[in-house]
Amino acid sequence: MNQRFRVTFFSLLITTLVSVGIGGFALQDSHNAAIRQVDSRLNFVIQTALQNQRDLLNAALFALDAGRIDASILLVTPRGEQIPLTEASQRFSVDTSVKNITSSVLRAISINTKNPYRMRSIPLPEKEFLVVAISTDDLERDWRENIARLLAFLFFANSLAIALSFILLRNNSRKLERESLVRMQRFLSDAAHELRTPLTVIKGYSELLGAHKIESKQDQEKAFVRVDHEVKRMESLINDLLLSAELNEATHLDFELYDISSALRTHLRDFEILSPDRTIENAIEPGLQIKASGDHIDRMIQNIFSNIRRHTPALAPVSVQLKSKGKEVQLRIEDGGPGLPDDAYSKASYEFERFDRSRSRDTGGSGLGLSIIAAIVKEHSGNISLSKSALGGLAIYIQLPIK
Repeated sequence: MNQRFRVTFFSLLITTLVSVGIGGFALQDSHNAAIRQVDSRLNFVIQTALQNQRDLLNAALFALDAGRIDASILLVTPRGEQIPLTEASQRFSVDTSVKNITSSVLRAISINTKNPYRMRSIPLPEKEFLVVAISTDDLERDWRENIARLLAFLFFANSLAIALSFILLRNNSRKLERESLVRMQRFLSDAAHELRTPLTVIKGYSELLGAHKIESKQDQEKAFVRVDHEVKRMESLINDLLLSAELNEATHLDFELYDISSALRTHLRDFEILSPDRTIENAIEPGLQIKASGDHIDRMIQNIFSNIRRHTPALAPVSVQLKSKGKEVQLRIEDGGPGLPDDAYSKASYEFERFDRSRSRDTGGSGLGLSIIAAIVKEHSGNISLSKSALGGLAIYIQLPIK
């Protein structure tokens, strides 16, 4: 929950920053376009006046009327006195300091006062200047209002997004809690069901031995062997159940670089020692490494070979292939055993357990082998599929990403 909240928070933060950047850029571009229009009007008045050197003042006034431009035109004397030539000159004050006048001869400049404006000037004989200014007060006010609207919109949108995210996270958390409860109930049911059989056998033989109903030494030895077998089966069941419970929990594992080629060869050598009469073919590409939980991948490989030994005849052939393709490693292990029921090959991985148990009752297995293999593959963001082997039995095909 906390991790999801942090991811959501940072996603919203990044989205907000990007939105502010894009929105601010769009508003700034629009504002600059409006300023360019003001400068275009100023340049029109200045160019019209310069084209009529004999009567600059009247030419400037004519340009205002022709272009329907609301501008202030001032005549500035050598003493700095201002003589307004238009009514607009009365609406805002123009700073006609020497710095502003000289700077605005070649280009329009902005004067940011209480009433901002853009201005240009033309030098006249006798050290006089003709100053043309257009108020940008409306533009600056629109700019501020648009920024305020953008921030208000982002605040509203993010508030809504946070509220919706909180609702979704809460609902998702409840769903995960329900799923976790279902898994726990299933785990307890599995544990009780699977442990009942060996416990019943152990209890039965213990009662018979305790009541001295097994008299011959040979029968007693057989009873102890059977009890020992059931104890080992219980141990295997408990280990598999605990691993199954661990894999069903969404715990974060620190994956490390793992040489799957070397590990597979090691487990294959152990398998060859335990199954000396089998014909085993292997094509293992050397040096393949993945980011993985080494303990879990080891357990996955062990379970595959254990299933083969448990469910296939001692002489059944086996084929092992490991290779890389693109950004994944591909593991294919086939056997020449009886295989699975025809409808089992199309099952989803979470259904492996059902038919895996049904075939494990008489072989001493926990019935969790295939489901554990599938869970480990899923834990590593891989894929697993079952098919009919060319050898006649089961083919397990596993794809694991190279991270």
